[in-house]
Amino acid sequence: MNMLFAFLRFISIFSILILLINPKFNQITFTTEKPNLVIAVDNSNSIKHLNQSEKVKTLVETISENSELKNKFNLSFYTFGETFKASDSLTFTEKQSNINEAFTQLSQIYKTSNAPTVLISDGNQTLGNDYEFASNTYKQPVYSIILGDTITYVDLKIQQLNVNKYAYLKNKFPVEAIVVYSGNSNVTSKFVVKQGNITVFSQNVSFSKNNNSALLNFNLPASLVGVSAYKAYLVPIENEKNKVNNYKNFAVEVIDQKTNIAVVSTFSHPDLGSLKKSIESNERSTVSFFEPNEFISKINDFQLVILYQPNNKFKEVITKLNAENKNKFIIEGSNTDLDFLNKNNTTYDHEITDQTENYQLN
Repeated sequence: MNMLFAFLRFISIFSILILLINPKFNQITFTTEKPNLVIAVDNSNSIKHLNQSEKVKTLVETISENSELKNKFNLSFYTFGETFKASDSLTFTEKQSNINEAFTQLSQIYKTSNAPTVLISDGNQTLGNDYEFASNTYKQPVYSIILGDTITYVDLKIQQLNVNKYAYLKNKFPVEAIVVYSGNSNVTSKFVVKQGNITVFSQNVSFSKNNNSALLNFNLPASLVGVSAYKAYLVPIENEKNKVNNYKNFAVEVIDQKTNIAVVSTFSHPDLGSLKKSIESNERSTVSFFEPNEFISKINDFQLVILYQPNNKFKEVITKLNAENKNKFIIEGSNTDLDFLNKNNTTYDHEITDQTENYQLN
């Protein structure tokens, strides 16, 4: 019996000590996760055109059945052409090839994991942005398997055309062209812009291995109202095979629209004549003069209002301009009522000092 009580006492004391110590138990589980191996295959009909379709199917089948690869990696197959999708079914019937889209989609799918990528393609992209830039920002290692003819040919390309959508009649609008060259020898081509059958701009462009790009800036006249279509191209050089990327089309809508400007004043002054002459030197602007009381009913006919030396007679004009959030411009002078402006124009505050200033005209 004493042994039993001693044992119970030991259990009680041990339990109390355990509670006082308050031990914590952590369980750590180790698992081995295989990295991904992405196989992206070009499914466009250019593969069939190059007689490479059977070779690609055999290559994909070899990869998918390789036991060593399957033990080391999670194999994921994708195809791209006009669209990008998770699949290992190859038809080679898609009419476009967008390699850039493949890199863009894979960047999102494997944003937080390692995924070395095997790219199987002939490298001929017909849709989307230049995949060279996308591949440079793609964070996974890429192992390319190039199909067909791997000989590098000389090539000229209009990389980009920058132009505004709209232009004003009888003005000139700017155009910026970025042209690039792939090759080792020194070559000269001509950059041409045509409107219909009429050449509106041309410039010789020289390239070399080290000087393989050029930025061209020029202006074209906007002479007819409506949409004007243009074709820009680089004249092909000797032995250039791919001439499709030498051409780009663009269009500009020419509009005949003038800015109506009102000058509101209570008196005549030589400054007003100079102001009108200066503004109307731009053919897109017209100037009309008003007194404050006659301008109120015409306020919506103008895109800009110039208030010349305003005083208390301008109160209703300024109130309406502020209420309708119209564009306005204030010109001060010796006849300006500054106290009136400070009280009635919420965006204006001029300190009144009654000081004079000496000046001399040369």
